[in-house]
Amino acid sequence: MTSALRISVGQHSDKGRKAVNQDFHGVAQPSEPLLRTKGIAIALADGIGSSDVSQVASEFAVMGLLDDYYCTSEAWSVKRSVERVLAATNAWLHSRTQQSPYRDNLDRG
Repeated sequence: MTSALRISVGQHSDKGRKAVNQDFHGVAQPSEPLLRTKGIAIALADGIGSSDVSQVASEFAVMGLLDDYYCTSEAWSVKRSVERVLAATNAWLHSRTQQSPYRDNLDRG
């Protein structure tokens, strides 16, 4: 007899003193064969409280990881896949900040 994997995920985050909750989370459960080789991915990004727009970065970081992780080579380990995707996502976010008119404003950039 084989048993199917069943997951239940819950999450709670509080916006704190900000008007907008800057945290973001996500879960991805792919179909086979990716489920067997890559597993379920869960990501959480904590927004930067000093920035008025960090919810954009936290959402992009989570969605980027969940989307791109499953596009990595099946020959790569989970660790290598996540490290590569996070490095690419971080580089993209950094370049976007450097191109932003708010790059020198810690409250906006």
